[in-house]
Amino acid sequence: MTALLAPALLFFSNALMHITLFTRLPEISGAAGLDKAGLGLALLGLPIGTVLALPIAGRLNDRLGPHVAAPVMLLVNALMMPFFALVPGLAAGLLFASYSFVRTVLEVAQNMVALGIERRTGVSVLSRSHGFWSVGLFVGSLAAGILAGSGATPLWHQIIASAVVALLMVVFWAVAPRDYPTLPTAGLKRPAFAIPGRAILLIFAMTVGIGLTEGTVYDWSIFYMQDVIGSAPSTAGYVFAAFTIGMGVTRMMGDGLRMRFSNTTLVRGNVLMCACGIAVLLMSSGPIQAGLALAMLGAGVALNAPISVSVVSHLPGRSTAENMAALSMVALIATFGVPALFGFVAEAVGLRIVFAALLPILAVGFLLAPVAGRRTDNQVFSQAVSNQ
Repeated sequence: MTALLAPALLFFSNALMHITLFTRLPEISGAAGLDKAGLGLALLGLPIGTVLALPIAGRLNDRLGPHVAAPVMLLVNALMMPFFALVPGLAAGLLFASYSFVRTVLEVAQNMVALGIERRTGVSVLSRSHGFWSVGLFVGSLAAGILAGSGATPLWHQIIASAVVALLMVVFWAVAPRDYPTLPTAGLKRPAFAIPGRAILLIFAMTVGIGLTEGTVYDWSIFYMQDVIGSAPSTAGYVFAAFTIGMGVTRMMGDGLRMRFSNTTLVRGNVLMCACGIAVLLMSSGPIQAGLALAMLGAGVALNAPISVSVVSHLPGRSTAENMAALSMVALIATFGVPALFGFVAEAVGLRIVFAALLPILAVGFLLAPVAGRRTDNQVFSQAVSNQ
């Protein structure tokens, strides 16, 4: 547990910030005067921010160290979050771009912290670290239901979450070791941009359907529950917690699953769980069925990031930070960029079509699952350690 505490605080805080924003997005977009198409346009700031962060994400983490970069980025994130409830119209796109810029650097840093601990101690913490992302989503979604039900405005909701994250970063500085392990960078290629190579693009193609599913749940499931199923905002927040439970439970079991099953099997299992969750969601007529669907979707997307990070961390040729930055680029664009475009589809033909359109993309991931490798991640990790 000692090895897990520092990355757990980072992943939890990151998720708390994220879900606090997206559970109140219908109210924030309504106050800003944006329909679904307008919100989709504003959300395009997410991939723009990711691209702008690419030249510095890996380099900044290598220079500062991930144990410094991660809490600094979280504090910057906390400072900007209340402004989402204040800016009008498409000006929100600038905030989304800034949020994504900060989050790209943070994504690299928090995964580097977890990987560094694994390589130093031999204790597998990556999946459980990502599990605390799910815990943060769960706590944040429950808080959203409670605060929305009590009449708290999105502005006060964002302020409260930002204050909590600031306090957690004080705890992080108190418990994080000062001699964090660094991953080797000497003699490796250092491109100006963390451009994804062929291996990373193949990993992306394998996981894009799952990433799109996760991003669509974040961006549009609250709208789906309110517009299609007819749930109240507070009920929608509680129902969304089922997604976080499915994700959290699966991630807490993730290290054991990675020991027992091959990456190929896990990826295909993820794809099938996502497809089943979408099918149940499309047939849902009330919050109970929708909650079951979201729990299945949470379980389906849970191991996508841990598997991708672990596989990418062993790619040769350049530093782990650069590879992580390249992976973050394609993953964040898939998870947060492309689903933004679905706002135009939702406005034109409805949210049911948006979720149904994910099914053929998921099929591609099922076919490309062997890209992840037949061996489990922990077997790859153990071999890498023994070869050092």
